[in-house]
Amino acid sequence: MRKILILLVMLFSQLAWGQTEKKREVIGRDVGQLKGIKISARVIDEITGEALVGATVSIPETDEVFVSDNNGSFELVLERAEYNLIFRFVGYETVSYPITAVGDGRILIKMIQEDFQLEDVVIFGRDPDKNIRSTDMGAVTLSMNSLKELPPFLGEVDIIQSMATLPGVTQVGEASAGLNVRGGGADQNLIQFAGAPVYNPTHLFGLFTSFNPDMVNQVTLYKSVIPAKFGGRGSSILDISPKAGSVDQWGADLMLSNYSGKISVNGPLVKEKISIRGGIRGSYINWFLNTLSNPDLKNSQASFYDANVVISAPISENNELTYSFYTSYDDFGFASDTTISWRNTSHSLQWKSKINSKLSLEALGYYTGYDYSIFNEAGGSSDFDLNSGVQDIGGKLFFQYALSETNRVTVGGEYKQIKIQPGELIPTNIQESGILPKKVQDEYGTEAGIHFQHEFELGEKVGVSYGLRYDTYQYLGPRTVRQYAENQPVTEGSAIGETTFADGERITSYDGLGPRASLRYSFSKSASVKVGYNKMYQFIHLISNTATIAPTDVWKLSDTFIEPQIVDQYSLGFYKNLKGNIFETSVEVYYKDIQNVVEYKDGANLILQNHLETELVPAQGQAYGVELYVKKNLGRLTGWISYTYSRSLRRVITPYEEEIINDGEWFASNFDKPHVLTLIGNYKVSTNTLVSATFGYSTGRPVTFPEAKFDFSGNSLAYFDKRNEQRIPDFHRLDLSVNFKLKGKGRFYDGDWTFAILNVYGRKNPFSLFFVDEAGQPPQALRLAILGVPLPSISYALKF
Repeated sequence: MRKILILLVMLFSQLAWGQTEKKREVIGRDVGQLKGIKISARVIDEITGEALVGATVSIPETDEVFVSDNNGSFELVLERAEYNLIFRFVGYETVSYPITAVGDGRILIKMIQEDFQLEDVVIFGRDPDKNIRSTDMGAVTLSMNSLKELPPFLGEVDIIQSMATLPGVTQVGEASAGLNVRGGGADQNLIQFAGAPVYNPTHLFGLFTSFNPDMVNQVTLYKSVIPAKFGGRGSSILDISPKAGSVDQWGADLMLSNYSGKISVNGPLVKEKISIRGGIRGSYINWFLNTLSNPDLKNSQASFYDANVVISAPISENNELTYSFYTSYDDFGFASDTTISWRNTSHSLQWKSKINSKLSLEALGYYTGYDYSIFNEAGGSSDFDLNSGVQDIGGKLFFQYALSETNRVTVGGEYKQIKIQPGELIPTNIQESGILPKKVQDEYGTEAGIHFQHEFELGEKVGVSYGLRYDTYQYLGPRTVRQYAENQPVTEGSAIGETTFADGERITSYDGLGPRASLRYSFSKSASVKVGYNKMYQFIHLISNTATIAPTDVWKLSDTFIEPQIVDQYSLGFYKNLKGNIFETSVEVYYKDIQNVVEYKDGANLILQNHLETELVPAQGQAYGVELYVKKNLGRLTGWISYTYSRSLRRVITPYEEEIINDGEWFASNFDKPHVLTLIGNYKVSTNTLVSATFGYSTGRPVTFPEAKFDFSGNSLAYFDKRNEQRIPDFHRLDLSVNFKLKGKGRFYDGDWTFAILNVYGRKNPFSLFFVDEAGQPPQALRLAILGVPLPSISYALKF
């Protein structure tokens, strides 16, 4: 066991030096100029021709580092002289490119993916000092090459669960949908793919993430000071950018595991002009269900698929159009009589334009649809179909103006329309059914926001970023809205009338200013302190009686009774790099004040509820914590350690005693987990062999147990006292994987074998506890474990 624990210390990727020896002269339009020479560079994958977003070029002669944009491009302004440009990208061999700058010009850099090397050379796929020099707080960007070095979940990389290894990010349990970021609910995270929001990013109730890793370029999580261009959620933004295809040649990726398979193809639709990348992924997990001893699961059926298409068209040197399509579908049939299905669909069209050397714009339009269905087919008069869904249509426009390399202004705006169908119950046979059809009123709303952000540096020690976002929201008809008696709680019994609003008529509206600001002070090139503040407005709520996202949850817009959530966050952090950036360390503390968070009355009925305001109560929330992070970037053993101490609390105080929860005292939220520890390690055994390990520990989440039981009118009933006063047992789990890289050696393919074991020592981590009532005895507690045994997986990935 001790030998295994040694592997748990840390992870990141080590890159190898690759150099070219010739000097190049960059000669352009104006050979005579001595200063202000403009060199444009673009970095692509040598094999696929894909742009490498987030690559860096460093210039040792000027001690400058630049990061490539979403087109893989840089623009350098140099004096007439000789330079040695160093291009780096995580997972790729470094390119040294000597030039003599005598005039404006362009260069194209082709980089090739590295083999694992063992030399102790520090190579970074981004600016190695970015965590020290930038004003960003709580922002983490991971490329897919980095994520692929984590132990795979059921045979492949899982984006959502990979994010949960970062400090301040948790999940309520194994195979859980959604994330809880710094004490916020799962609905407080905006997850967007290619700029379009995704409302349920999971397959099989959280066992898989519904994003094909082969279609993802990089993932960025914002959890502290969120840029002003993002709004609409209270806790975090998870921005997933798609991967474009090659404009030079065709290629493909294939992966098969014992649980799922996927294939993607990419290449030029028009040589050097238009590229396409398409991928599809599906499951064949029924064989696994059939091996389980539980008869209900053994006779159940499950399937899912997701598909993507990305078309990229550089219509000119400074303009690019990108269309992205995404869909996912799940179908789960219980052995008894119920089938649950859900689907995500999105389209987005993005235009990026570089108007001149200082001004650029980005415009994006999208459509997103999410719907779920529950179909009961027990036979007879009780069969029914229950449907719900969300439609989200919007557009965004940003302008960025660079006054200098260290002084940038971003302005923009966005607008969206949302329609929610909360639920419709349709009996299968209306004539014979004992169930009456029912439809909850649809909801309509619009959101709009304008924003600006200014980032600049005052010398080498001080960096400043500040911005302001103005959000406005309207809740619209058609809708019939109840009125309730004054000075009484909002209940069915206090309703006194109704008002009907016409199509498009404004029912209510909200607006607010959301300032964002961060300040960085550098003590040296390797140490800095940052302070930040962030205010967010959220106009949509997830109404759920479960701790994790479920396909049956209902999204609810803010209305006359349910006000928008307002989140104020204060952050302070210290950042230090050691031994030439071999180690990165940070300590961040935060406090969040949350207004108008939704809580539920005791015994709330949430299904097919036309008047949810009678089942909900407004609550106040607060969250605070400290996050410790140590990452090692060099050597055979790499990785990171993160530890978070945090609390997430709620309080409900209203004028009416029957609505007050826990006597008006603060109580733990459903996802309050004070202690969370994650250890991740990669060990490079040889050039082509990598061993990875992940160990996680966390405090058990809060639950409410019955305090007693009593008989009433011949029925045995449970008595509950205070909410969330108990906890399930603590969580801990070890995962291991071994990856073997097989090079084609002149053949048309490269292959990877990956062997992994989840839950190595078979910990029965409880996802929930439930009670069985037996006559004459106290209720007996039983635990439900998702992964109660070691779960092996094997996968083979082929690239050609």
